[in-house]
Amino acid sequence: MANWSEAYSDLLASYIGQYKDARGDSGLRSEILAEVKSKILQHPPSSSVVLPKNLRVAIRREFLPKLDPEDRDDEENIIKYILEVTEKRKEDSDEGEDAREEKARPTKAGDYKKPFTAFTSGQRLFKDEMDTYDRERRDTKDPKTIGQRNKIIQQWWESLSDSKKAEAGRAVEKWNNYWRKNFPGMAREFIDMVHRTMGSHIVMFAADEAQDSEIKMAVFETQPQDGKKAFSGASEPSKDWVLKGEQILTDYLLTDPVEEELNEEKKDTEITLDDDGNPEVPPWTGQKLKVQQNLARAVFQAAYAKFTQKPKAKVPWGLLIKSPLEYLDSESIPDGFVMKDPSKWTNADMRLLWNHWHSLEGQDKVIVTFIKCKKEDLPLGRFFDGKARSKKRVWVNIDDDSEGEAGVEDSEAGVEDLEAETSGRHKTLKVRVQDNRVSVASSSRITPHESSPAWHASRDRVEFLKSLSIMPRYQKLVELVVALPETGFLLESTGSTGGGKVWFL
Repeated sequence: MANWSEAYSDLLASYIGQYKDARGDSGLRSEILAEVKSKILQHPPSSSVVLPKNLRVAIRREFLPKLDPEDRDDEENIIKYILEVTEKRKEDSDEGEDAREEKARPTKAGDYKKPFTAFTSGQRLFKDEMDTYDRERRDTKDPKTIGQRNKIIQQWWESLSDSKKAEAGRAVEKWNNYWRKNFPGMAREFIDMVHRTMGSHIVMFAADEAQDSEIKMAVFETQPQDGKKAFSGASEPSKDWVLKGEQILTDYLLTDPVEEELNEEKKDTEITLDDDGNPEVPPWTGQKLKVQQNLARAVFQAAYAKFTQKPKAKVPWGLLIKSPLEYLDSESIPDGFVMKDPSKWTNADMRLLWNHWHSLEGQDKVIVTFIKCKKEDLPLGRFFDGKARSKKRVWVNIDDDSEGEAGVEDSEAGVEDLEAETSGRHKTLKVRVQDNRVSVASSSRITPHESSPAWHASRDRVEFLKSLSIMPRYQKLVELVVALPETGFLLESTGSTGGGKVWFL
């Protein structure tokens, strides 16, 4: 391989005289060295010639034999000092892999827009070494040479040792997952930047998956002006909106994965129900983890569908993960079991769950029982607390003439009095049937609201009906109904609100 000084001998000889004349002027000599280096880099050598790492020191050494003895001693001391400083910097930078990674770790949100690779992380970890390599091969002060940088950096990466490339790879694994720790700060920096640059007020829902595979929710909001409260806490409707938004995002992130339409897979995830519609423990021995997860998911889904009486209602996994015992009977899951999305359950989780369910089934108990559901999944006739009402309503059949069952009080021919009581907010009614005439008496002391039909029962009902809508077609309909002939049973009210008659058509 050819010597670099021989390849640039004419260039070096043309500057020796200027360098000797600049004795004692360190600034001038530094300018001469920079100019020589720049010209060498502007005319790259052939592939058989390799430039030295520290080109300026190498040029000084080439000039050294041509200098006066005293000047030569001073120049040797300068070269020795430069090499010592360079070595010390190298030792300082070689401070250990962990310290180097922490020092080079990106801290701005924009740095994480694209995933890191070993090449990009290596440029951060060994930046000083890369910059030195770059300066030795081009004039960094000349903007015309910037196009050579990519090629030079690629050459530097290829010349890097395998141990340093492996270190860069380990840094990639840390940095591409560093968002877990850095997420709140980056989110805050982002919305503040948008607020400052665009004047926008932002309320941002954000969710990330924690180390324990749970979904964690957060709400970020720019600071309101004029001393107002934050939007997320300004009023009850806004608070409710924020809470619902968090739950909607959680449910979205925990949506059941799309499964391939394969008959074999469908067969593997089939479960059976008992006579009451409760799920039974499916056969799971020898099944793969994915199939076991799907079987467990199907068990919970079947139990939820039974509770809601809606086969298409989906299990609210977000709510279940957050508060499992609020929605499930305490016996449905074993002690110490961590509720997650089924796709996150491990083999150990599945064994714990199966063994617990087998124990319940051996005691003739239901393996999974829901005690609460989402409000929108609530079946008709059930309160949102998820508990069935203990007292049933009594059905009154006005055609039944049985004295013991219907509560007949008057045994006169053709006259029947029926009484029914209901619990809670319902009224006690007495229904009297005589000669096809029905009279209803109410013992309720609740005064109806002025806007309710009951308020107008003893008043002008036609005017009330007309007041419900101003649409011409509706007004015409009311007039037609009023004009109909009076036929059918007459209902006479004898309650405390006064008398009144209405014909049932």
